[in-house]
Amino acid sequence: MTETTLLILVLLFLFGCFLVIYYYDRKLVNNITEYEKRLEKKGILKRHFSKPFL
Repeated sequence: MTETTLLILVLLFLFGCFLVIYYYDRKLVNNITEYEKRLEKKGILKRHFSKPFL
């Protein structure tokens, strides 16, 4: 295996890892957003975690 082949494989592996991390992060953010919307709809988030604007 030459140096360039090894370098290309390592770079492709790192790029793949970053893609997987990016996809998983977006999935988590969407799940958290949906969860907060459900709590807001129930009134739980507003009652316990928000301060009044007075």
